[in-house]
Amino acid sequence: MLFFFADALMSFELLLVEHVAGKLITCAELVIEKRCDSMLADNHVHLENGPYTLDWLEKFVRQADQVGVEELGIVEHFYRFLEARPCLYNDEVAPKQSQRLEDYLELMALAQQKGWPVRTGLEVDYVPGKEAAIRQALRGLPLDFVIGSVHWLGDWCFDTNPAAWEGRDLEAVYREYYAVLAQVVESKLFDILGHPGNIAYFGHRADLNVVTRLENEWLARVKRHRICLEVNTGGLRRRARSLFPRIDFLRRIRIANFDISFASDAHFPEDVGYAFAETQQLVKQINFDCACRFRRRRQRLVRI
Repeated sequence: MLFFFADALMSFELLLVEHVAGKLITCAELVIEKRCDSMLADNHVHLENGPYTLDWLEKFVRQADQVGVEELGIVEHFYRFLEARPCLYNDEVAPKQSQRLEDYLELMALAQQKGWPVRTGLEVDYVPGKEAAIRQALRGLPLDFVIGSVHWLGDWCFDTNPAAWEGRDLEAVYREYYAVLAQVVESKLFDILGHPGNIAYFGHRADLNVVTRLENEWLARVKRHRICLEVNTGGLRRRARSLFPRIDFLRRIRIANFDISFASDAHFPEDVGYAFAETQQLVKQINFDCACRFRRRRQRLVRI
C-alpha cells in the first residue's frame, strides 16, 4: 500500500491517493480522518490576525484539541516586531513593523503558566549578510525554537504578489532560492528550516529536471548539518497545491536522514493541523517514524 501526493495543480481531495491491488483510489473514496492516529505537534502557527490575548490564543488551542494536535508551536513573524528592524527593514515591511516583542512573549508566558500545550517560537526571515544582527536579536530570548525561512531574494518578496513573477527566468529564480536556502542551514542560527520549496508558493515551477537537480545539489551541500526540516501543509491551501517540501523531495530528505516537524502554517484557528492525518500517513509510508518537538531550544524526537 502506498500513499502519495500528486504535485500537480488539483484540489486537495485528489492529492492523496491509495494504490490497492492495482486500483487507484482518490481521497473522495477514502475516509479522510479528522484526527491524527497519534498525537502530533503543529510547530508553525501564527497569531498575527488577532490580538495578543488569551481569548484569541484559546481558539487555536481548542482547534488543536479537536483535530488531535497535542502541542502548538506559536511562531510569530519576527519582522512584524520593532526589535527586528536591524534584521529586516524595507518599504514593504515597514508599515507592518509595529508590534512589541514583549507583548507576545508575555502572552506566551501566561499561557504556559496556565498549563496550555503551547511552545514559544519565532519565524525569522533569513537575509544573507544579516547573520550577526539575527544572532544578536535572538540572544537571551525565552524561546522554545526558531524557524529560519526564505521569503526574500534580494529586495523581492516572492510570495506576496504573483504579478511580480512576470518576466522572470524561473531557472535563475530557483537557483538563487536554493543557494539562499543552503545559507539558512549553514548559518546555524535556527532550529527548524521553514517550508523548503516554498518558492513554488504561487505555482511557478521551473523544469522538473532542473528543480530535482537543484534539490539534490542543496541536499549534498547541507547534509552534514543537523537541522529539523518542516513538512508544511500550508502549500496545499495555496496556488502551489503541494506540500513544502514536495513529495519526491521529501523522499530524498528521508534518505539523507534529516529529522522533520509538522507545520500547518495556520494564520487562523480553523487551519491548525490542516491535513495532518493524511500527511502523517504519508510520512510513515516514506519511513519517517519520529517528529521533532522543542523546549528551550532543545530538540527531542517523538514517535508518530
